Amino acid sequence: PHNVSTIATNAKQAGVHVEATTASALDLPFETNSFDLVVCVYMLQHTQDPHQGFKESARVLKPGGTAFYAIGQDNGLGTLHHNTRWFFNRVPTALRTPSVWPALPLYWGLTHLLKRKKASYGELTKDMVDWLYNPLQKFVPEENIRRWFQDNHLAFEHQGYTGLFKSMLLCRGQKSKEIST
Repeated sequence: PHNVSTIATNAKQAGVHVEATTASALDLPFETNSFDLVVCVYMLQHTQDPHQGFKESARVLKPGGTAFYAIGQDNGLGTLHHNTRWFFNRVPTALRTPSVWPALPLYWGLTHLLKRKKASYGELTKDMVDWLYNPLQKFVPEENIRRWFQDNHLAFEHQGYTGLFKSMLLCRGQKSKEIST
């Protein structure tokens, strides 16, 4: 609901009409082939079934339409994340943000050493809290993501990586205009 409110506010400020709604990414309430553009970033790995979420986003994309994705890719850190849930799930919500503060200088240094974008401490705090405390992170091997594109008639275009240690795969695809059934 907070995101829907933010979208409505931003659209109003930009002077554009946007209808924002909440729904499950795994069962979108839209007709097949109904959107020219789909943006699906930084969220599939937070669902029970990232593959199903991908299929749904591709289903609602019109033939000839374009989809942009940032998908949590399995780069070995997924196992670490999964194996630490028992500990981090026990940290009270009120202590989660302050708990990452001691690690921020090291994280900030690593982000600047490994990539050029200079994120603020506020951005890095949100990133660390999300990574450490989000209960669901289902990272996907890159070869699976490429197969998902093919299976859903999307031409795969690698756009790079984001996130510390290249944990997010940025990619784009255009849906084939001629889909055989």
